[in-house]
Amino acid sequence: MVVSRRQEDRACPAQAGVAEDELDLFSYVRVLIQYRWMLLLICILAMVGTGVISYLSSPRYVARASIVPPLELTSGKTGLTGLLGGAEASLLRGIMDTTSVADLYVGILESRTVADAIIDRFDLIHVYDVNESRYKAEKALRRNTAIDASDEGIVSVTVEDRDPNRAAAMANAYVEELDKQNKKLSVGQATAKRVFLETRLKEVEQKLSRIDSIPAREAQVQEKLYELLMRELELARIDEAKSMPTIQVLDPAHPPERRKAKGTITKAVLAGIVSFLCVAFFAFSREYYLGCRRREEDRLASGRNRSTAGEPIATDKGTTGTNAG
Repeated sequence: MVVSRRQEDRACPAQAGVAEDELDLFSYVRVLIQYRWMLLLICILAMVGTGVISYLSSPRYVARASIVPPLELTSGKTGLTGLLGGAEASLLRGIMDTTSVADLYVGILESRTVADAIIDRFDLIHVYDVNESRYKAEKALRRNTAIDASDEGIVSVTVEDRDPNRAAAMANAYVEELDKQNKKLSVGQATAKRVFLETRLKEVEQKLSRIDSIPAREAQVQEKLYELLMRELELARIDEAKSMPTIQVLDPAHPPERRKAKGTITKAVLAGIVSFLCVAFFAFSREYYLGCRRREEDRLASGRNRSTAGEPIATDKGTTGTNAG
């Protein structure tokens, strides 16, 4: 098979194109230096614009209220777990933590029922200026509210607003709505706890029915756990017969004296970094596009030059075509 001269010439530009595509660190630095004025100008404009907008934005105030679970529940659980030590106490605490009152409080506070009550109470549709949209008002309220529960069971409600008095009032309103909903759900809450304990008690009874097939240590733990669950079940039945205790406020919210830090410098720096990355990506993309375009033009120009010079053209069968005369 005879290889034409044109095929050999085509291999060289292809290899050269691959070599040109392999950019090293100096190539990137060269592109950044080439576009340095664009980078500098856009970064400065982004930082200055972001800083001015952040500085001129309305001040924000943060108010916080804290509540704790009823002491009757926590003391009752402590008294039962205090009868055991080591693995038995840890096992019982793990079971009872699944019905944590603090987690229940968080769920109630984050419910749509409480959100709707807060929206109507403070007319947040007009305060947030959301064009008569309750959905947008609820979304803005959730964005300005943080509800968390600590490992100790303390529930915190944090509200951010332009008005310090309204921020404190909204945080306290969350506590009031929680108390209201807690009273409505008290009977169902106690019933759910009783059902849970009965279910756990049945599971322990099933394990005790196969006491001969389990280790002696585990059998002893299950027996003590059965006794404790029986006591807790009796307490749950008593709670079901009466209403649950109301919530206990640890720290009521007060109007904050200092506004929330705007973070102007931090926002300006982040804007500068983001703008730098965007402009750098644009510069690298543009240089890559121009490089590909130049290589394509060079390839077409080289092909035209070889055609006008009368070079032989390779056929598909690998033979070289010649002029007929």
